Amino acid sequence: MKTLVLNLREPELYRKHIETAAEALKRGELVAFPTETVYGLGVNRDNPMAVERVFEVKMRPEEKKLTLMIADREELKKHVGHISSAAQKLVDAFWPGPLAIVFPVSNGLDISIRLPDDAAARDLIRTAKVPVVTTSANLSGYPPATDAQQVFLDLGGKISIILDGGSTRFRSPSTIVKIVDAHVEIIRHGIIAETSIRSCLANTMAKV
Repeated sequence: MKTLVLNLREPELYRKHIETAAEALKRGELVAFPTETVYGLGVNRDNPMAVERVFEVKMRPEEKKLTLMIADREELKKHVGHISSAAQKLVDAFWPGPLAIVFPVSNGLDISIRLPDDAAARDLIRTAKVPVVTTSANLSGYPPATDAQQVFLDLGGKISIILDGGSTRFRSPSTIVKIVDAHVEIIRHGIIAETSIRSCLANTMAKV
């Protein structure tokens, strides 16, 4: 497979490149794209074979779940029936931004959702008009990619498209939290410090 690298820093081609990548997602292809933290690897959640391919390409353990990335806060209600007051505080304080929140859905199941603070990522999701689940665009166990060159070294020849937006802003992964009965559990430490999360939930609105 030939991996197409599309430069988002060419203003006259930006929209065309976003549309090309969005169409690839609709077809079930794997697309890497920049966020404010690290590069993400996205796929159409409604295509089970494509989702399986993500795990194969990354050599990622199947028990590790993917994160649903959304483009607007309003989309949250489409995927989560009930949003606790604690979760709403975090959404209000840190979205869009480098925080993924694990929400309960039903029957003991849950879903990780993030609204990125990156225009290209949100434009891609809006244009694709399919649910986009993501993981970091690197081989499992390797450092996360913070530029398109790193993505290509790990995944070149294995995925369809890399959207090159240059180096990411934070160059470090997002924080992942889970809210259980108004208590917060840090699933992964990242850009947003645990102290900021807990201050927010204590009504001290500390934000990075």
